[in-house]
Amino acid sequence: GVGLISPPPHHDIYSIEDLAQLIYDLHQINPAAKVSVKLVAGAGIGTIAAGVAKANADIIQISGHDGGTGASPLSSIKHAGVPWELGLTEVHRTLVENKLRSRVLLRVDGGLKTGWDIALAALSGGEEYGFGTIAMIAEGCIMARICHTNNCPVGVTTQKEALRKKFPGTPEAVVNYFSFVGEEVRSILAHMGYSRIEDIIGRGDLLKPRPGAAPSKTIHMDLSFLTDLPDVRTERSWVHDGRTQGVHSNGPVLDDDLLKDPALVEAIAARGVYRRELDIVNTDRSVGARVSGVIAKRWGNKGFAAEGGKVSLLFRGSAGQSFGAFVLPGMRMEVVGEVNDYAGKGIHGGEIIIRPPEQVPAGFDASENVIVGNTALYGATGGHLFAAGRAGERFAVRNSGAWAVVEGTGDHGCEYMTGGRVVVLGSIGLNFAAGMSGGRAYLWDPKGEAVGKCTKEEDPKKEYGPVTDPEHVAELRGLIEEHLERTKSTVAAEILSKWAESLPKFVLAFPLDFKRAIETEKKAKADAAKDPVAALSPDEKELIGVNPAPDTAAKVKDLEDLVGKKERPSKVDKPRKLRGFIEYERGAAPYRPAEERVKDFTEIYVDRDEGKLQTQGARCMNCGVPFCNQNATGCPLGNKIPEWNELVYEGHWQAALQRLLMTNNFPEFTGRVCPAPCEGACVLGIIEQPVTIKNIEYAIADRGFKEGWVKPRIPKERTGLLVAVVGSGPAGLAAADELNQMGHKVTVLERDARPGGLLMYGIPNMKLDKRIVQRRIELLQAEGVDFVCGVEVGRQVTAEQLRGKYHAVLLAVGSTRARDLEIAGRGLRGIHLAMDFLGAQQRALFAQNPGLMENALHFRTPFKGNKDWKLDFDGSFVSVAGKRVVVIGGGDTGTDCTATSVRHGCKSLVNLELLDRPPESRDETANAWPAYPRIFRTDYGQEEVKARDGSDPRKYAVMTKEFVGDAEGNVTGVKIVSLKVGRDASGKPALEEIAGSEQVVAADAVILAMGFVGPDAGLVKGFGAATTPQGNIKALHGSNGDGFATSVDGIFAAGDCRRGQSLVVWAINEGQRAADAINKYLLQARVEQAVRAAKDGVPAGRAGHMRGLHTSAAAAAAAVADEGIVQQLVGMGFGENGCRRAALAVKNAGADAAMEW
Repeated sequence: GVGLISPPPHHDIYSIEDLAQLIYDLHQINPAAKVSVKLVAGAGIGTIAAGVAKANADIIQISGHDGGTGASPLSSIKHAGVPWELGLTEVHRTLVENKLRSRVLLRVDGGLKTGWDIALAALSGGEEYGFGTIAMIAEGCIMARICHTNNCPVGVTTQKEALRKKFPGTPEAVVNYFSFVGEEVRSILAHMGYSRIEDIIGRGDLLKPRPGAAPSKTIHMDLSFLTDLPDVRTERSWVHDGRTQGVHSNGPVLDDDLLKDPALVEAIAARGVYRRELDIVNTDRSVGARVSGVIAKRWGNKGFAAEGGKVSLLFRGSAGQSFGAFVLPGMRMEVVGEVNDYAGKGIHGGEIIIRPPEQVPAGFDASENVIVGNTALYGATGGHLFAAGRAGERFAVRNSGAWAVVEGTGDHGCEYMTGGRVVVLGSIGLNFAAGMSGGRAYLWDPKGEAVGKCTKEEDPKKEYGPVTDPEHVAELRGLIEEHLERTKSTVAAEILSKWAESLPKFVLAFPLDFKRAIETEKKAKADAAKDPVAALSPDEKELIGVNPAPDTAAKVKDLEDLVGKKERPSKVDKPRKLRGFIEYERGAAPYRPAEERVKDFTEIYVDRDEGKLQTQGARCMNCGVPFCNQNATGCPLGNKIPEWNELVYEGHWQAALQRLLMTNNFPEFTGRVCPAPCEGACVLGIIEQPVTIKNIEYAIADRGFKEGWVKPRIPKERTGLLVAVVGSGPAGLAAADELNQMGHKVTVLERDARPGGLLMYGIPNMKLDKRIVQRRIELLQAEGVDFVCGVEVGRQVTAEQLRGKYHAVLLAVGSTRARDLEIAGRGLRGIHLAMDFLGAQQRALFAQNPGLMENALHFRTPFKGNKDWKLDFDGSFVSVAGKRVVVIGGGDTGTDCTATSVRHGCKSLVNLELLDRPPESRDETANAWPAYPRIFRTDYGQEEVKARDGSDPRKYAVMTKEFVGDAEGNVTGVKIVSLKVGRDASGKPALEEIAGSEQVVAADAVILAMGFVGPDAGLVKGFGAATTPQGNIKALHGSNGDGFATSVDGIFAAGDCRRGQSLVVWAINEGQRAADAINKYLLQARVEQAVRAAKDGVPAGRAGHMRGLHTSAAAAAAAVADEGIVQQLVGMGFGENGCRRAALAVKNAGADAAMEW
């Protein structure tokens, strides 16, 4: 293909006069059509809009920075103007004040979604409201942001039948959406006391700021201009109804006189022949456009000439701007005289001839005089132009199909030209062929000056040389002969009379990409007889399922051929991003071989393959709305997944690490133990296997430690505030990390011998090497976090002691009470809770390998063949070696118990699960994307049993009824009954026992892995915190307001003890958000302390304990006080400027906003 260099059309509108002429041209070709001018909301838009209104636009569309498909480059999205509210109010105000409001209808768009948006737009002056993105979403668009690739995964913007079949949209869905929007508008109008939306348009007096809603960053901004609009309560004549709005007229024009001629009307109707001569003056603008419009309305663009229709018009005089604009095939427009700017604008066919009069003064040389103005053939797509004289500047700009001959040009000739032919029989101006990517230009150059005036740009690169190809020679001579015939040009006659001598003096300007494309097309035609597919265009190949640009490493034809197949590569040397998700197969990192890894407690993962991961990063689609990083469906941490996927694909690993650490405190944990809800929400997962997000995250984190990029971050300032975090699991560690970076002094209290909680004792070593956890602990210690282990809060340290010492306390104690199975035989020996089983073994590993946990800060992974964790069965933990093991409960904990039992050398293993076997693929009704897919999976533990014993250990849809034992009180079996699993009306599982299905599963050891029911009740009671009916600590989620605060002042809760058992990523999320809430609580408390101190007249010398207070808090404290207190705070050492700014914040937005600031 040929890359087109073509800036947006406004690149060619240099003044309001240019825009006015364009509006005039459009009104000329279709006088019944409204002309809409789109203005991007920005500073000064009101002044521009006034000019547009004077230029006779019918509609001005104000577009805000929101909305759109997201298919634009990121740089464009980031610089796409300002909110539509700012632009609309400025335009409305300017037009009303300058008495121009009645001339135009104001339309607004830019992320409108609701009836509230419409009401706000109407009050701000808008009369029509544009919906784009949300309407697309209503019919099934998922904002994958690949509209231009023909690979839309839900079939909206694609011609591929396999993808079109995936289109879920119906007209009813769009109608339903807009019906709800309309109903909301009606409700709002009724609440305001109006029955018609026309009655509130421009009524700024009905708008008022929402008190206290301004965020801290904007409380100093004066936004009163949004509501301070001109008073239009009585004068409403300017309000337009788009259904009945009139169209501006160009007034009497020459084309109207032509169309009054019955002979022309009859010729158009019958597709006959019409000829006429008439005079023209330079006030006759856009001549021919209206006649073209009438023909096109009747016969379309080509139908008139196809049946022999022909309109020949000969004009004498000076033609005005846009002569011959939009003329169609079958029209011939000839001027004997001269033509102004924009001749042949948008010409689609037909012919324009410009020549000097037959009688000219002696010595007149047409080739030395300008006969056609600037910007001729602007945007032409076809037709011919012959001018016996010079053309002005920017001749044939954006020409994509017209053929022309002129006798000289000004500067910037053939700019951005993409097709057609141009012959210049005279000198050219500077910068010729800038941005020209298609077509050919023949330059008459007897003095050898032309090449020096042509652009030397590298992209698109041009070839300048003699005309030697016989096809080109014939093309050039034919155009010159035609020029001579049409214009009687003396220059053409002289060149043709000495053709053999003249030809070498021509220079051919030929874009190289265009030249290669033509050569490829010729070859394709030559090969068509052998291979018909080779002659097809890329789009035609796409339609029949042939990849028009296959990766040499890829073997697949197209998207519809790849689902369920493994023939695509998962790794290539130089992956390509554009079609990566089509060209490459998902390639998840494998585990170590099951037969090998069951012999040790080393991590199950293999060395990362960075080349493969780069290919996997290329599969990420850069979705406009990535669901993978949204906590409602994907990653609870909001990880910037598309960004670091892109950086890994590009090989920028350190930058990828920086992006990852922006949202995730501990990627080295989540990359190993998280079940990856992000992959379940991956947009690519709608049509095939999702991106290997988890593997990439794991590799980024480990590469960061290996390269030494992860270093202690020592806070530069300390607040002097003390926080205690009870519990060192993922929630507690995340909160400690965040609070420490905020400058507070954090102490983490842990009841076990080592910090880490679930990460250290609950997850087996082969899934998460404990040196990785210890490494993070040592990093936190280096950054200033204190850890106190072996302390059981509630017994050794009371709640009162903590509250007395620390300014705030966070309970992150997890959900430690295991769900037990209180049935007959529960008291038999050999029945163990999962955490007791796993935790005791981990403690034994620590005891038997004392040196491995030392200096973990320098521990690096991955490590090849490292089997340094040794375990001897010394009786300090439960061993199931040689035993028949039954694990009750699925999930991650059940898998961990299964894998651990295999490593002990159990004789057999059965895993009992209450619910039925999940389906192989997602249930698109009950478990639709982007929810986490409830599908059948084989995790590492089941894979190991299957490799050893030959079968999957899981039994589905069974209920444990009784534990069976022997006379010595040892468990010998588990009695189970099969279940029929259904769903009740709410979708919850409904279990029914199947009569006669009881059986006993032999067992010497039973491990209960059925989850957890809440935190330690005694600890919670010791703090006096309220609890939920489920036994969790009662606290709201969210870092604003009362988020994470318990019923006891200064006591907060986060993680599983508040949420209930959940994922590690949710625990980290809760720790982060709780830290925000605690920070806000602490600063607000210090604000109140500062106010009290100031009111009590604390002298500067006694206020030293307040110096740790953040300046922002001091300023806010001053703001909620009075001028005297401001002065006292300044005397204590706080900055006066900060106090003054906070006082202004209070004035503008209230004390609450000032405190937040």
